[in-house]
Amino acid sequence: MPSSTSSSEMVDYRSVPQQPWKPLILIATGLVVVAIIGWELLAREMHFIPGAYNDTGATWAAERRKLDVPNDIKVILAGSSRLLWAADLDIFENELGTRPLQLALPGTSPRLIVKSVVEASDFAGLIVVGFTTRLFFDPTEGFAGGKSLEAYEWESPSSQFGNLLYAGLEDHIAFIDSNFSLFYLLEIYTHLPVREGSKDLLASGGKLGNVYADRQTDMWLPVEDRDSYQNQLTRNFWDEGLNEAPPSNEEIREKFDTSVKDFSAMLETLRARGGDMLFIRMPSDGNYLARDLKDEARTRQWQPFIEAVGAPNIHSHDYPQLSTDLDIPEWSHLSRASQDLWSHAAVPLMRAEFEQNRGQPLQDYLDGVNEGNSK
Repeated sequence: MPSSTSSSEMVDYRSVPQQPWKPLILIATGLVVVAIIGWELLAREMHFIPGAYNDTGATWAAERRKLDVPNDIKVILAGSSRLLWAADLDIFENELGTRPLQLALPGTSPRLIVKSVVEASDFAGLIVVGFTTRLFFDPTEGFAGGKSLEAYEWESPSSQFGNLLYAGLEDHIAFIDSNFSLFYLLEIYTHLPVREGSKDLLASGGKLGNVYADRQTDMWLPVEDRDSYQNQLTRNFWDEGLNEAPPSNEEIREKFDTSVKDFSAMLETLRARGGDMLFIRMPSDGNYLARDLKDEARTRQWQPFIEAVGAPNIHSHDYPQLSTDLDIPEWSHLSRASQDLWSHAAVPLMRAEFEQNRGQPLQDYLDGVNEGNSK
């Protein structure tokens, strides 16, 4: 008996109706192109620009790897975001005759960076260490330290290729900036009531700066305007941390003692092979400065640390050209114009402090730094 279910004649295939496919494809492609152009124009109107990179762990890792091959690096900048935003690498290079390696990391104690340099490279030059009161004594990997070290110590070939491809796109496309993603923009600019247990959207800091080649970092134009929405978002974000309950005296003492011990040991190791450190207390303003003054951070933390470590040092608030003469729009980081002013003013003071503390002109010291060191 013939089967009533096995015959292919019983299968009812759906016929695709004939359509003008070529015109439809052209129309769809045109709409996509128009949408991309519109999105790019909107990004540029909001001051997102091509050629500015997202500062990721991969960008830091690429700079750190420069120490692992023969090089002529004589100065390293190690700190948190204040030093990252304060130093203009071109000005430092012109003033010192050598281009610094920018290794500062946002939200991260410089201890992690200095440890990587001292223990995992043969660098024998000057490490300029930025001092930001609360972050400096943080023993953790901080905001960016973990992912940056992970990217440096191990990065898959596919990740390396992806980062190179992404950087190539960033050279030409503004909307690829991670701070211009649709969901991030909705988070930043949507005014919704804050329910119990939900995230306060207005507490997000958003974009703060642009990053260029060699991790040269400048403040983003909208943040420089003290009356702007973006500036207010940033200050709201800082206030979240400033309003946290302070650590106990025991915890403060433990962190301080650990920092002194670690930096003293690293400085001794570095100096044994001809290197050195110079500490700079970075400037601040507004609620950050008020908090430091209230906590007596200078007399209770900065001075005891410097006396214990015994290294060349500069406290920015001793010099108007490094502090009160400058524009710090959101209390913590220098504006683009003030970055230039700070960089021009910092180098002569570094020279004077180094010679007074070490008995040798800074330029003579840098000229004697061995080149081509790597590990």
